Amino acid sequence: MELVDIYDAHGRPTGIVRDRAEPLGEGEYLLAVGMWIVDRENNILLTKRSLEKRWAPGKWENTAGHVQAGEDCVAAILRELKEETGLSVSENQLVYLGSAHSGHYFGENYGVRLGDHPEKLTFQKGETCGAKWVTPE
Repeated sequence: MELVDIYDAHGRPTGIVRDRAEPLGEGEYLLAVGMWIVDRENNILLTKRSLEKRWAPGKWENTAGHVQAGEDCVAAILRELKEETGLSVSENQLVYLGSAHSGHYFGENYGVRLGDHPEKLTFQKGETCGAKWVTPE
């Protein structure tokens, strides 16, 4: 079970905490985070969603996830990055890219530039199953 805070239409916490698997009611929102990992040649690291995922199995995407109850966005994206790729970066390496709102989600997006490609990536069973570097095009 993954507990998440519920937010109102203005992005304010409501004080409600529930299992992420439970459906959202009208006027209820979740907070999500995304990370764009870029190398010195401006290639982007994408990860492949596990084939076990309920939504969009096998889809290539940037590292992302939900903010857990009581967690802030920076802690959430650093956790998601570690879980999905095995990479650890520090908070001061993050570049804030902005926010987004789509459907029942508020999102905060970050970037990080890596000098070299990591020698080894590790994938979280049930979350990610591959990775590749792609050009922006």
